[in-house]
Amino acid sequence: MSVMVIIEFPGATVEKFMAVYDRHKETMAAISADGRSKGAIHHMFVENGNGELMVVDEWGSFEEFEAFFGSQEDIKTIMDEVGVTGAPKPVSYRVVDSPDRF
Repeated sequence: MSVMVIIEFPGATVEKFMAVYDRHKETMAAISADGRSKGAIHHMFVENGNGELMVVDEWGSFEEFEAFFGSQEDIKTIMDEVGVTGAPKPVSYRVVDSPDRF
């Protein structure tokens, strides 16, 4: 059974993130490939109601996510450049595999 992991990045605006992303496209592609190789099923960036950057991922388990995220130095470098003002806040939710899921 998989989990959804939602991560808040305090202080990181979407506009600043996209500017940093454009400068580091190869690094971002490498981060994505690393995540897939370590169990990421789905991944997307979203904006919360305060205009801050968030990530919504699906992983095989929260432990897989933690192992990936904890070892990913490139993410820390990118987020520092984006201007994250506090520790990322990951929250995990178990996916309920109901018949109407799509």
